Amino acid sequence: MKGYVKWVENQIKFCNFKMPPERFIRFVLILAIIMFSFSIVMYFISGIIACISIIVVLFLAELFLHVVLISVANKRAAIAEEMLPDVLRLISSNLKAGIIPERAFMMSARTEFGPLSEQIKEAGKSLVVGESIDKAFKVIPKKINSPVLSKTMNLVVEGVKKGGNLAPLLEHLAEDIKSSLMLRKDIKAHVTSYTMFIFLAIGIGSPILYASSTFLTETLIGLSEVLPAETMQSGMLSFSLAGVNLTAGFVFWYSVVLMIVAAAFGGILIGLIQEGKEFAGVKYIPILTFLELGIFYVVKFQLLASFTVF
Repeated sequence: MKGYVKWVENQIKFCNFKMPPERFIRFVLILAIIMFSFSIVMYFISGIIACISIIVVLFLAELFLHVVLISVANKRAAIAEEMLPDVLRLISSNLKAGIIPERAFMMSARTEFGPLSEQIKEAGKSLVVGESIDKAFKVIPKKINSPVLSKTMNLVVEGVKKGGNLAPLLEHLAEDIKSSLMLRKDIKAHVTSYTMFIFLAIGIGSPILYASSTFLTETLIGLSEVLPAETMQSGMLSFSLAGVNLTAGFVFWYSVVLMIVAAAFGGILIGLIQEGKEFAGVKYIPILTFLELGIFYVVKFQLLASFTVF
């Protein structure tokens, strides 16, 4: 429980929300208690299906709340990484112009820099109250969950401690980060084909195959009910329709569950390929799920339904 509370505190800090972590945790627990109690009531009123449905809705609601925290934190980190080279260049230019460090920080805190603007102001305020320059740089990544930003600030602190000239150091770091970001974009452009392949295979190909296999299975089940159970033989080939114990409902829901699982892993895989983060692909999971289920419904109940015999 302490680990979860710490995680929520960090995520709310990274999102820069003003809401206390205790309020978020309290809301999550109250929602879980209410929905779970309601599921028990619905079990006695409508049966196990209604109970399971409410539990599934509860799970999705809780998942959505936590995904929002992760998504907002990752979005702020992405903006900060994009703006970081410009921020470092601006601070370096101000220092070269002879402006004192605390004033250089405050002048560099422009609104177009997004989350970095607030953190630079905090660093400038720490310099005003007498903190050292290395401690000021350590303030910048505290509320932004960005490994690139943290590593950059650590490099700056190490350079300052070893007697390096701050302005050229910031300028060189800005050039290196800019080159790294451009290289990342080039790699992202090259792996787009892999992303499209995964998206087409999971979002379009798999529901067509599942719909076709479900239709074929239902047809075989229908044949087993009307044809004799003895083995039929033609030349060297023989087959029997006896012993088909599957039901159409089981095959249908089995296919739906497999498609949802494939959408979840496909979204995570796309996130890993594009941005190197599993949670970056969470936003693709609903898209893949709705696309899969939509195509499955159209193929099975609209196109193949016209060929149904049983």
